[in-house]
Amino acid sequence: MYQQPYHQYTIQHQQIWNILFTKRVEALSHVVAVNFWQGVKALDLKAYFIPEFLELNFWMQKNTDWQVVAVEQSPRPAQVLAKWSKRKFPAQTQLRLHPDADLRLQGNSDLFLDIFSQLPWLAQPEVRDFLFRLGTLAQKSQDPATVEALWQISQHVLGNGLLRDHKGQMTLFGSRLISNAPEGEAALRHETKWQPLALEELVAMPFEEGKQPQAYFVLESLSDLTTLMERLEKEGIPAKEEPAVLQMVAG
Repeated sequence: MYQQPYHQYTIQHQQIWNILFTKRVEALSHVVAVNFWQGVKALDLKAYFIPEFLELNFWMQKNTDWQVVAVEQSPRPAQVLAKWSKRKFPAQTQLRLHPDADLRLQGNSDLFLDIFSQLPWLAQPEVRDFLFRLGTLAQKSQDPATVEALWQISQHVLGNGLLRDHKGQMTLFGSRLISNAPEGEAALRHETKWQPLALEELVAMPFEEGKQPQAYFVLESLSDLTTLMERLEKEGIPAKEEPAVLQMVAG
């Protein structure tokens, strides 16, 4: 089994992690809900060293029944969903190099996105349950079109989603928005792209890796994830229709 090659992280890698962590924490302090920061604290994520997966798993396995598993490169969607169905969270061990002034991610994912921007949400039972049930549905189906649709739903929500916090303020939820400064700023700025979390829209809206979303789907609370999964399990994937945002543009 592939393990995190911690001894291969250089001083430069540690410095890059420090820069990313410090600057994103500062920028995100008032635009990410308290649930996320609870996860950061529980996992004991720090600016001054790259986390060791073995240490993260002491907390994960004790408190969540999940574990972090190291992957060298970004897995295919079907592979990620399969791991979620086993309560395993695949995290890349590679870290972006030479982050530019706006901290943009080079490529579609890296260690910082997986560990800093997404893993803390797994401290929340609604998020863990969402990942597990999505993965389980994919494993039961094995139909490529269904797996693709489930992955699209996950990325609209877990990658580019927004969350209204307990004060009614719109905050960042998706890992891409949390990890990447320009994407996060754009999501909060473009209110006309905010959309309710509707299953039909999630399926109809195209998801293109590495491109700015045409819409940002909004969770009114984390319990919306449970409601969404209940619909998926009961009704299945709805037939695709032209998304409302595209209809508006066409009109």
